[in-house]
Amino acid sequence: MGFTLVGLPLVVALGLALVRIEQLSVQGTGAIQQVSRLVYVSRQVSQLLNNMERGASQYLVLKDEALWDSYLRLREEFRQLATEMVTNNNPVIEPAVARLLRQEQSLHQELAEASVDFPIASLQQGYSKLNNQSNDLFRLNRRIIDEEIEAIEQKADQLRETLLQSALVIPASLLIAILFVRLITGPINQLKPQIRRLERGDFDRPVTVRGASDIVEVAEILEAMRQQLLALEKQKTGFIRHISHELKTPLAAIREGAELLYDGTTGKLNPAQEEVSAIIRDSVGRLQQLIEDLLNFNMVLDNARALKQSAALASALHKVIADRQLQIQSKSLTISLPDSDYLLRINPEQLRVILDNLISNAVKFSPSEGTVRVSAGFESTLWWLRVSDQGPGVQPDDKDQVFEPFFQSSVQPQTKVKGSGLGLTITRELIEKYKGSIRLQESSEGCCFEIRFPATLVEQKKHV
Repeated sequence: MGFTLVGLPLVVALGLALVRIEQLSVQGTGAIQQVSRLVYVSRQVSQLLNNMERGASQYLVLKDEALWDSYLRLREEFRQLATEMVTNNNPVIEPAVARLLRQEQSLHQELAEASVDFPIASLQQGYSKLNNQSNDLFRLNRRIIDEEIEAIEQKADQLRETLLQSALVIPASLLIAILFVRLITGPINQLKPQIRRLERGDFDRPVTVRGASDIVEVAEILEAMRQQLLALEKQKTGFIRHISHELKTPLAAIREGAELLYDGTTGKLNPAQEEVSAIIRDSVGRLQQLIEDLLNFNMVLDNARALKQSAALASALHKVIADRQLQIQSKSLTISLPDSDYLLRINPEQLRVILDNLISNAVKFSPSEGTVRVSAGFESTLWWLRVSDQGPGVQPDDKDQVFEPFFQSSVQPQTKVKGSGLGLTITRELIEKYKGSIRLQESSEGCCFEIRFPATLVEQKKHV
């Protein structure tokens, strides 16, 4: 009888602990499965919107019914996935998805009614809004993921407290509590950083967990999802390369033909023909710039995992200046460079793209015989780089939009080829992938962009 009374509290404590552990295991398994599917669907919805915009744009330009059919298939898949998110009965997600579907339906009806006469600019504006809503939806999903993880952590904390309280009744319960806490929270703690890694778009490392069979099963589901996402990334990269080749080859022929017409190689043109050939020549140049910027933009979105490489600032600056030498000489510009060189732990090609976008922008807006200044240095735990010019600067109404895709400033220089509006967007995306930032700094003259990186990414070398 006495043994029973002594052992009863332990039996009760163990019973309660087992019930709580089972609840936590079921909740954790269900939450992680739901989160993994939510991440996958959110990324697919965003990707399908991009593919739908690309397909609709190609249909409006080429007027090919096969492209329209392809667009409709993508749209059907998009609406199915979006509807799947609604069926989760999440009170936060449902209104956002409903707004996205309504907006897409409205844009589709306008496109279907106007057919090939639908303005491309209106299409781009409509999909820009859809992409913004998709991004908002993705952020909502991220918040839900964080809340699910936090809920699991709270349950684990509650379980830990219950087990520790049981230890006050019988010392043996403490050992049991520690055992079960490790059995349950250990695998979950292993899963959390791996889920966050998938959320960031890092699909290189496999998902592995040791522990209870339920958690291992969840890890296997996540691993299968990772492999699918990785395959999709590779497929998208191959598609971009194929499109690049298919676009650039005929475009080069068109540009060469336009140049031959423009310089009179095929025969002297009358004034009206010269004007038409000049329009064709300039439009082809803008189209080529837009295609290159779009390909660079896709390269930025695909490269979620930075390569472990280093690049010297001075070398990258000299290469960019050499590439822009004709524009610099045509305006008789002076380029001022930093006195010191720096080694940045950044992919060299990405650093070149960042510098080229900023310097080409400064050269474009600089007046004749002006100066473009590039300066750099350390400040506390940060390293900064500034590119400034003596141009007209950015208008107050444009300051909040300069980094938005396809944005064109209200003040434009007199150049033959208009910019694509993607340069600063690409620059910001690249910088943020290295935990940096870019901002438009206040300047009494011209325009000044400032980049900031963590000082741990930069090492001062020597005087240039």
